[in-house]
Amino acid sequence: MAVSEVERTQLATRLSEAVGKEAAETLMKCILPDGRDQLATKSDIEVLKGAMEALAREFRAENLETRSLVELKLARQARLHYGTLSAFLMSMWGMFLAQNFIV
Repeated sequence: MAVSEVERTQLATRLSEAVGKEAAETLMKCILPDGRDQLATKSDIEVLKGAMEALAREFRAENLETRSLVELKLARQARLHYGTLSAFLMSMWGMFLAQNFIV
């Protein structure tokens, strides 16, 4: 049940008279303006938890797809790199062998 602003003001005034202005202000800051209906319940938290788990599953699925794509691209890059390196080394060996045997 929500508390009206008039009721809050009346309560603050009576509290100020009873416990002093500073203590009343501190206590009024602790009171929820819309009442306890605004607090989360266990069922609210369970619904939120279910939604978060669904988002996590979706993220993992998308992440797996992206990871597979990245691994594929890295494998292609590695093959190109090793192929180029092999061709370079073979040409160097060819030049080395040609120098030693053509003399």
